[in-house]
Amino acid sequence: MSRHYRRSLPKIDLMLDWGVVKAGDIITAKGTVSESELRANGNVVVNGEEMIMQTWLKEIYGLSSVQTFAFAIHEDTGKTLSQIREEYLKQKETDNTEL
Repeated sequence: MSRHYRRSLPKIDLMLDWGVVKAGDIITAKGTVSESELRANGNVVVNGEEMIMQTWLKEIYGLSSVQTFAFAIHEDTGKTLSQIREEYLKQKETDNTEL
């Protein structure tokens, strides 16, 4: 029997450091027209209010928990934050360089 362990994946602050997303980028909630602006600290601004991205998404979907990176779409690329993160990590693995 194989055991599955939850990987600890890099958070939004590290993605900002990598430059794969940047402050001012527009993030939309998957399947909605709701959008937010990404801040340099990893939070988002929605209707003039700064909040944690997960809080914003939980409010939109009415859920107590949400997979933030799977439901946050980077407007410029049309990709989820999860896809952007995975692509970067795979590229770094291929390049065999430090993150």
